[in-house]
Amino acid sequence: MLTKEENDLLTQTGPGTPCGALMRRYWQPVALSEELPPGGAPLPVRILSEDLVLYRDEEGQPGLLGLHCPHRGADLSYGRMEDGGLRCLYHGWLFNRAGRCLEQPGEPADSTFYTKIQHTAYPCREAGGMILTYMGPGEPPPLPNYGCFNVPTDHVAPTKLFHDCNYLQGNEGNIDLVHVSLMHLTKRDMQARVVEQSDRISGRGGAPNLESIEVDPTPTGFRYCKLRQLPTGERYVRAAEFVMPNSCAVPARQEGGMGYLINWHVPIDDTHHWKFIIVFNWSGHWTTRPCGGSGIPTSPPTTIRRTTKRIGTSRTAQRC
Repeated sequence: MLTKEENDLLTQTGPGTPCGALMRRYWQPVALSEELPPGGAPLPVRILSEDLVLYRDEEGQPGLLGLHCPHRGADLSYGRMEDGGLRCLYHGWLFNRAGRCLEQPGEPADSTFYTKIQHTAYPCREAGGMILTYMGPGEPPPLPNYGCFNVPTDHVAPTKLFHDCNYLQGNEGNIDLVHVSLMHLTKRDMQARVVEQSDRISGRGGAPNLESIEVDPTPTGFRYCKLRQLPTGERYVRAAEFVMPNSCAVPARQEGGMGYLINWHVPIDDTHHWKFIIVFNWSGHWTTRPCGGSGIPTSPPTTIRRTTKRIGTSRTAQRC
């Protein structure tokens, strides 16, 4: 078990924290591309405990700035895209994607004060149907060489879910293989009667039909798998890969091709996060989203399985 100090070290990601400094040295998804259509309104976002505004300039390029104008703290998500940047609606200060102030209409015509203003700004890249940002020091590194960034956009289907927990609690579920044998029974499991009908979990053993778990370190994290034996005598392997610092990749199959499902857990703050779910197909269109429907969450963000709704618990479904 982690101590409180160890847990804080791993889960606190705001500015000035060790884990926050680590997270900021990696590209992180901040929104789905479809959340920011060309000509659309600026989008207030929160990531790593920072309040920011995401927008597209007149060239269609995404920019990410501090949410509050450095002049009088006005909310820049109410601003206008014009004249090569995002203009504050209060006094008209104009900022480009690099955070440089281009105009200050309220100053004398010969004033150069605008050249002394540098607003918070983070570089963005658009790939795989998402907008990603780099919030760390120095020049941003290349985007990770993930398959979803190397196939046509119609081969990729991203979505996102709001989670009422910190990013590590979400990512831990990707890595914990034992709970899958008890909680996530697949249709194949049910057809093969991996778990006999029973009202008692204790009668099933610690992890039904789980033969072994293997873990191999990789340069970017570790690869892990479990071997399961079905009552029919068949065996199959469930494999996945944890990728530092906050994502997991699992092989995914769709009719007509193979690809991966990526779960990317991005901290909103220390107690909430967005789970970006990206599925892609190497050889053709990916025809369905992982969660169905649109990838854009409702506002305020909701999911079926919320603590206020008892996680959508079905006592009938629990009786396997």
